[in-house]
Amino acid sequence: MRGRRGAFKKTKRLFVIATEGAETEPIYFAEFHPGREGGFRLKVLGNPRHKSRPIEVLNRLLDYETRERPGPNTEYWAVIDRDAWNPAELDEVSREIAKRENYHLALSNPCFELWLWLHLKPNRPFFDRHDCQRSLCREWPEFAKGDYDAAMLMPLVPVACERAMAIDEEPEKPWPTEQATQVYRLVERLK
Repeated sequence: MRGRRGAFKKTKRLFVIATEGAETEPIYFAEFHPGREGGFRLKVLGNPRHKSRPIEVLNRLLDYETRERPGPNTEYWAVIDRDAWNPAELDEVSREIAKRENYHLALSNPCFELWLWLHLKPNRPFFDRHDCQRSLCREWPEFAKGDYDAAMLMPLVPVACERAMAIDEEPEKPWPTEQATQVYRLVERLK
């Protein structure tokens, strides 16, 4: 007598994240790894060669999809900073992402550190990414690029999402042209 086959197990949703930064963003998103019992899987693609142009971030996602073929239950997220990138580059990447099923852009203007700031404090105007990064370091002395405790931010994620939604005044636009961050869109999917 043959044994009974187990019930078909539904494949968990896979989130594939490619980031502009090689250190700060991967440290943050590593805190969302769900473990074996979680309801989804997470793959944060490294950026060991520091290829951070927006098109290079998108290409890492495309290369992963081609190489690994993870299937239709996958979401691809490009996490990019506004920084000093030419608006034409950002428009090109946002158009390419819009053409693809399950591809998304989470852009922070001026930088990812704005998203981290919103965990700790309400939004305030920053002159540029350097001002934002310096202000974050003053507010959170333990923060140092590449070496910070992202776990302490996790209880503050809901308030960061609220603050980010409040400053994303034109969420229908492909990317924020004024100071804002769309990282909340990805984080809301991971919660």
